[in-house]
Amino acid sequence: MDFRDLFVVSRGTKTVLGITLSVVLVTVLFAFFYYRRINLSEDPRVEKARRLMSEYDLQTGGADSYLSFPLLDSALAVYRSFPDYEHSFETGVICNNRCSGLLLMALYDSTLNSENKAALLQLSMDYCDSSISVYRKWISEWGDMSEEAIAVKMKPYMNENDAIFEGRSIRKILERRVKNIAQAQTETPRRLSVSYTNKATIYRHMLKQDSALSYYEKALSLWKDNRTARSNMSVLMGGEPLEPKLIEALFPPDKNKK
Repeated sequence: MDFRDLFVVSRGTKTVLGITLSVVLVTVLFAFFYYRRINLSEDPRVEKARRLMSEYDLQTGGADSYLSFPLLDSALAVYRSFPDYEHSFETGVICNNRCSGLLLMALYDSTLNSENKAALLQLSMDYCDSSISVYRKWISEWGDMSEEAIAVKMKPYMNENDAIFEGRSIRKILERRVKNIAQAQTETPRRLSVSYTNKATIYRHMLKQDSALSYYEKALSLWKDNRTARSNMSVLMGGEPLEPKLIEALFPPDKNKK
């Protein structure tokens, strides 16, 4: 066999390759224009805050998460500079991120003495309580509001004469914000459940077991699929941490399902 025969592509193979490349190209183009459309419909006033929050998520996850707190500071400053975001669910996320970062440091930084650990646990509790306050107030104000009512309430904050909206569609930005808030009506009770879980965990490490149990139960009353709360409560009761069932690992609960 001639060496060049190894590189001969049949007509059928060429057809398959052509179809495959076409599908890939269409998929890439669709993704590009789809996400470009979404990005253009996001509120440009808080675009920097969203970017900072994404950067924080990429950089954190361990006991040194506190090193990235300046990103949270900057994001919070952006949100609080606009009256319609000043007490939004996003500010609760920032508070709980701080809580989680300090809690991880308190639990896993082996260089801390008992006094430092106690101080970090208390500071983590303070941020946890702030996130709980934000989430509860947000749910009380927005939790049962229809999309039509949300749009009416948000519209005054979308001033088409504001230079920051130049080149953008106010209508699409408003629609996107309404969708985000409507989605948060499902997600924020779960965020509150996570905050309650953090609070319970802090109590557990403060050796206040009754309080810990109470808040794990609160967390699960809001979100029965909160596996972290279920696992920690199992440990608190003298059991073993819970491993996710195979079906849970393959098909996690739909976050958009109420």
